[in-house]
This record gives sequence, C-alpha cells and structure tokens, in this order.
Amino acid sequence: MNNVNYNDDIRDMILANLDGWRIGDSAHLDEIDEIIDPFMTEDEATRKANKIITEKECQLFYEEALDLAYMHTNRLNIDDLSEVESKVYIRGVCKWAASNLWNKYNIRVNNEDMEDTYIQSYGGLLYKSALKTLQPFINQRVASLTSLNSDKSDDYSNVWDV
Repeated sequence: MNNVNYNDDIRDMILANLDGWRIGDSAHLDEIDEIIDPFMTEDEATRKANKIITEKECQLFYEEALDLAYMHTNRLNIDDLSEVESKVYIRGVCKWAASNLWNKYNIRVNNEDMEDTYIQSYGGLLYKSALKTLQPFINQRVASLTSLNSDKSDDYSNVWDV
C-alpha cells in the first residue's frame, strides 16, 4: 500500500512550491514587525516569511487536494501504482494543494470592490502543472456499451454484436 498520509516530506513539497512561505504557530500569525529593514539576514528571512500558515491548514489543503486528485483520476486509491509512480502522483497532489493555498491568500479587489482572482496567476500555473502531472494516472471508465448490428450480407461475422 502506498503511503499518502500527510507527513513532513509532503509539507515540505507543498512549501517548496510557495516561495518564502513557512509553517508557524497560529498564535503568532497576526504579529507585525515595526522595523522594516530592506537587507535581511537568513534568520530574518525565515522569521519574516511571505505567508505564514498553520500545520493544520497545510494538512487540510493537502487532504482536500488528494481527494480532488482521486476524483480527477477516477481512483479510490493509488495502491496499484509502483513506488516511483506514487511519488510522482503525490508531487502532483502537493502542487494542487499549493495552488489552492496560493489562491486562498492572493486575491485582488477590482474597481467595484468585488473580490476576484488574477486571470493568470502563479496559483493557476501550479494548478495546470498539477493536472499535467496527474494526467497519465487517469483511469478510463467505460460509460456505456453500444452494439452495432451488421447486415447479414457483410463479411464481418457479427463481430460488433454485444
């Protein structure tokens, strides 16, 4: 059975797609630093992330993306995939989760004071990349069978009769 449970590696794959984002404590999400220095040390860059999200939120978005990927690929699980294939599948799920996180926190307000997402955004690019990654894993399902009756004079020997 392939392991699809949320773990540190999956969290790191999601954050790798979100430049400068990090996991933080929910109690410190509203902190604002008074001093703004254009030259940051590595420690300050870690503390002053582009976005700070909670571990629980990252896990929720991963699990939601996994469900969406299962639906998109007509699967209930990925147990039939090899280890390498399952890693590629999970990378696609992580990109989908990153896309959804990006879109949650990056909105704009247009002139009519209505929220709107950017037409071509980084979240959209992540989403397209996720779908492209998951494309080879789509299970095809036959929706219906139709029989074609050939004329008795044909030489087809009724191969299309179902």
